[in-house]
Amino acid sequence: MDFQLREYRKEDFERLWAIDQACFPAGISYSRFALMAYIKRSQSITLVGEREGGATSEIGGFIVAEVERHQIGHIITIDVAEAARGTGLGSRLLEAAEERLRKRACRMVYLEAAVDNRGALSFYKKHQYFVLRTIPRYYSNGVDAFVLKKNLPEG
Repeated sequence: MDFQLREYRKEDFERLWAIDQACFPAGISYSRFALMAYIKRSQSITLVGEREGGATSEIGGFIVAEVERHQIGHIITIDVAEAARGTGLGSRLLEAAEERLRKRACRMVYLEAAVDNRGALSFYKKHQYFVLRTIPRYYSNGVDAFVLKKNLPEG
């Protein structure tokens, strides 16, 4: 069965944090406090990909985005559990977040990605993001980040 996208619920938090810890190395993954703070921001959008199976459900990934000043969208994080990779869940989460940002009048969206995260950079290129600049030592482990941008169509 396919993953269904839904809004974040408070009881999802520990699973989302565990997925984030598994997806990113120390220094790039978020602390519990930081991830919760991003999810709770007033302009935050948090979507969860969940697969129903009998009496249980499985969260395969999530995305946190927000609307910043001047109607600029920012992808805070997108995380897909290893077992859910290759299912298209990451693309669906990204496209759904972009659509919600567009509906909130955002005309562009940006994000940061570690310069050595080839999988993420390839994924974002496929989704028409381009590199704006590099931020030296952006992550607490000293790794540089690319700032990537995508223009969102009107309508």
